[in-house]
Amino acid sequence: MALSRPLSIVLVPLSSIILLSLRPIGNNTLHRREAASGSQPFQDVDLALNITSDGTRTVALLFGQPDQALNFTTEHRHVKRAINYQEAVCKGGELWNTIQEAFEGRRPPGPNFGPNELSNGWTESPMSGGLGGLPPGWDPAFATFSGGGGRAPAESQIKNLLTSQDKPFWNAQGTQVQTPTGARYHQYYVPSHNAILAKYVESPKHLLGKRNVPAANIPSLVPPLNRLSDMSWYTYSKYAPNPARLRYIGHHFISNPEGSDIIDQILKATYNTNTPNIAWPGLQASINTDPGKALLATPNGVGVAWLLMDRAGVLGRRLPVARIWNANGFRCMLWDLVPQ
Repeated sequence: MALSRPLSIVLVPLSSIILLSLRPIGNNTLHRREAASGSQPFQDVDLALNITSDGTRTVALLFGQPDQALNFTTEHRHVKRAINYQEAVCKGGELWNTIQEAFEGRRPPGPNFGPNELSNGWTESPMSGGLGGLPPGWDPAFATFSGGGGRAPAESQIKNLLTSQDKPFWNAQGTQVQTPTGARYHQYYVPSHNAILAKYVESPKHLLGKRNVPAANIPSLVPPLNRLSDMSWYTYSKYAPNPARLRYIGHHFISNPEGSDIIDQILKATYNTNTPNIAWPGLQASINTDPGKALLATPNGVGVAWLLMDRAGVLGRRLPVARIWNANGFRCMLWDLVPQ
């Protein structure tokens, strides 16, 4: 049943009742995801969802601790609604349609950032070790990049960079913001293999959301250069002799609940297993399939979508093909942007 009014959620901890608002979700399951301790994996707890006669949805949950009152809209690492696979397929399909509009010139290109934008609140720091921080499970991926040469790129060909938003900056409205967001983008840029590999990503908008900053205030509290897609393209273009040849975008150690859930659902369904510890080559899914569309709708896929939309004039028409697998306990995703 489609609803047009906000959703009222009633959480019942041991000591109090908390009222929260959530937009309608279209399915009858919510999950609470929590860790028993800092080192334990997250566990999902199903919540019963009741729809009353007036269309209000309510959920009753007994929390284990009185201090676990969390905000559904911002603390998605701990409390979230279940990922609806079909909803993700629809969202991915909409993104793919928008990408194709960009290919056809019916969408304006994204912003072009100069050197001043990176110096506007950001610090770029070279990291040591080349690709040494990646588990052996990534070796076959680099064999793909290099046409069969294994982990071929020499360390001199790799830009292992941590870009941190750690200084005051001027926002898009021309006002100086004194408080850095603390955002970090740790990525490997490998122009010799036409590849970008994200190891750790936490954007300014995501961090501000975790701090309960109202969504309407966030645009004035971030630097103009803030999205993963823009940071990836700007930095790669700075080091790549021919940025238009960018072909591969990878994500190592996917830990966000939305992306993890979709990957696990697809692997479990494909391999008929409850423990989707699937090594390379894992599962390949073109954007023309439902799994491919669902993966494009994850936080890790959306960055790829925006890059294809905003840089269509440079990259040309591409067919995104995703591959998902498990590398020594880490969920991984690799996008091959196949030229058409």
